[in-house]
Amino acid sequence: MSDNSRRNRRIMIAVVAALAALAIVVPVVGVLLAPILSKHQDQDSSMVTTTTTPPALTIKPLALRPVNGPVYVAKPEDCVPPPPTPPEAPMHICDILKSAIYDLGPEALRVQLTDVDSFFNPLTNKQLVQVTMTSGSAHDFAEYTAAHIGEQVAFVRSGVVVWAPKIAEKIDGEVLQLSGDVTADQAKEIARMLKDEA
Repeated sequence: MSDNSRRNRRIMIAVVAALAALAIVVPVVGVLLAPILSKHQDQDSSMVTTTTTPPALTIKPLALRPVNGPVYVAKPEDCVPPPPTPPEAPMHICDILKSAIYDLGPEALRVQLTDVDSFFNPLTNKQLVQVTMTSGSAHDFAEYTAAHIGEQVAFVRSGVVVWAPKIAEKIDGEVLQLSGDVTADQAKEIARMLKDEA
């Protein structure tokens, strides 16, 4: 065997021995470092937080007032919007259709709407106005309706009764559907008023 062959053979044996040693050392180091690395990753992942920004509220809060007395039939010319009334004062105001005058008590609640829409419901063959409230307002509204079953409440916007339903039961949930004998144009106007659009 020549000197070159011996030298090449020794180099090859050294390389194979080094690779064998690495094959043993790397898994052992990996096993030893795994708890440290996973602890470090747990710390990093626990520090990552995500936040969701609630949508900007573009609709002004809507006042709810109890209906105190009988509803008087009005002539449209009698329905002059009143001057601004403090929340704690009673009101005598007309409905959106200018067909009735309501005797209202002081403001009982304010609800924050997030969305309002009007549409035709083919199942009931009626126009609907659908309002969506924040979860906090839905909770407050549910408590109010539970305590005032059998009473009438008025949704008031800009000195006008936009809707005045009678409370038949506790109303739960963030979405509320208002229905009645209104035309598509009237439902759109009610939705517009609830949105507080000029």
